[in-house]
Amino acid sequence: MFTAVHIELAEVATTGVSRERLETLVAELTKVESHAAERRLAATAAIDALADGGLDGADVIRVKARRSAKSAKKAARTAAALEKMPKMRASLALGEITEEHADAAADAATRVSPEEADELVDDAASRPADLFAKGARSWATAREREEEKASRQARLRAAREVSTWTDAEGMWCLFAKFDPEAGQELSKALQREGDRLWRDDGGRDGRPDEVRTPDQRRADALHGLVTQPAVTGAGKRPHPKHLVIVRADASRLSAEPTGRAEFVDGTPLPQATLERIACGAEFVGMVFGAAGESLWQGRRQRVATDAQWSNLIERDGGCFCCGADPAHCEAHHVVPWAPPMRGPTDIDNLALVCTPTHHLIHDQGYRVIWVDGKWTLAPPLRRLRAA
Repeated sequence: MFTAVHIELAEVATTGVSRERLETLVAELTKVESHAAERRLAATAAIDALADGGLDGADVIRVKARRSAKSAKKAARTAAALEKMPKMRASLALGEITEEHADAAADAATRVSPEEADELVDDAASRPADLFAKGARSWATAREREEEKASRQARLRAAREVSTWTDAEGMWCLFAKFDPEAGQELSKALQREGDRLWRDDGGRDGRPDEVRTPDQRRADALHGLVTQPAVTGAGKRPHPKHLVIVRADASRLSAEPTGRAEFVDGTPLPQATLERIACGAEFVGMVFGAAGESLWQGRRQRVATDAQWSNLIERDGGCFCCGADPAHCEAHHVVPWAPPMRGPTDIDNLALVCTPTHHLIHDQGYRVIWVDGKWTLAPPLRRLRAA
């Protein structure tokens, strides 16, 4: 049965209108979605508060909204958290944040407290959901007690699993879950081998009908790594974007450890795990705010060095715009290296960007600007003038 809201939405025109109107429409409808999500989550929390023996909030979402069990449980958890996060809930109702932001805030609340996580509302309203989620993880990590980090790592380690089966078409299927430490190592190994296979296919110069898809490369990479030792250049150090990189304050390796220790995506590292990794790790000091030979290359070199890549990964964590993994990023010269701009290959003129973002910059004229200590993607100047 159609309600007045359905009828009004159905009358919104999407054909025969300008690009500006379409982009405005996307923004307006996103706010409508956010408001609807806030009401749905409030109703879910109210159902759980009934305690009348009926279906709980997650089951109602599963049955009435026909969402997956995993999605339903996540929504119920977010609904419960928002009941104690009035600022985040109000921001969702106003369309300032999305349900993805609320989910990330709820995840942070489980590690600290809803009251503390509610203070992230301004950060949530100013950043895309994926970047906010990474920031919220790092924020929660900094406030979590060491014993809680160790407890979670032990719990996740105990939950590791692998299952296999053959589907109706005869495809052999694999499902696996690993703790963050093992997952980082496996992910980087797959990325390294997948990158080698991409080059074998001809890379950017390969013919479309001869280049494997990313999914196919990952499958072939896993098969090769499991069934036979991969020959990827023995003795040659992998590119930094294919290494597992950890952020850790030097004080974490002292007799009385303090400070942070985490993977670049914000996943926390308990002290025991950090010490185990440190036994066979290569340590690279990061110097911030002072020019060094390896980080400031001027115009002597166009391609970013390994040292610069290591620092870019530590600083940006991945694509500064969408948070894509460093393995899928390129080092972009903010001031173009080529004439007439002749920008330097310096750490403060480089930003990590994924391929889609790189195309937005070079093909669509989007600009990269430094705002409040981080790179930000700004619209083309021509669009600003038109506005």
